[in-house]
Amino acid sequence: MRNIIATLLLGLVVLSCGAGPQYYAKSEADAIKKNYSDKQLQSLYEANSSLFRDIYSRYSSRNVGVTQDGIGLTTLEDFDKQRLHYLMVYVRPRDASFDINTTTSQQRLATILKDFVPRYLKMINSRDLDTKDIEGLAFGIYWAVRDHSQCDSYGGHIEYVTIFFPKSAAQAYLNGNLALGEAIDQSEVVASVDLKPAQNIRPVF
Repeated sequence: MRNIIATLLLGLVVLSCGAGPQYYAKSEADAIKKNYSDKQLQSLYEANSSLFRDIYSRYSSRNVGVTQDGIGLTTLEDFDKQRLHYLMVYVRPRDASFDINTTTSQQRLATILKDFVPRYLKMINSRDLDTKDIEGLAFGIYWAVRDHSQCDSYGGHIEYVTIFFPKSAAQAYLNGNLALGEAIDQSEVVASVDLKPAQNIRPVF
């Protein structure tokens, strides 16, 4: 299993009951990342632009929030300095929200992995990964953590988890040939919780 070095950036803001950051894309134009500094990545995007629009349509039609620039491609680098091209899908489900007073970060993360990841990952089709130059799937979920004694609808801070599935593991899971825990075990998982920088984790199922 490749060890993946992933550079992720997330602004984490603590607020009371102000509007706060939502991280939702307002439209397809906001949701799909269209511009890449890497020429090979830009070419791969242009060759598959209809795929990204189709993926956005699936989530949007079911009222599932997508993060800004959350659908497209991401380039990762392994420890051998090999560049890997992953299909990127980062979602922000509106029902993914937790009370900071009654949950710990580990409980929130466990709930996301057990309940939310399979629910929203299944909206991706195995054939979405058939393109030869796409080598895996970077699937991320963002959720809100709020003080419900102050406000349960706005504010708080954002946490997230991103799973970097190798193509074989993602397709095997999506085709029903591999359990989610087994697919994740073959993947690299990065999470940011409790307002801390993202770090690699190893979930236990």
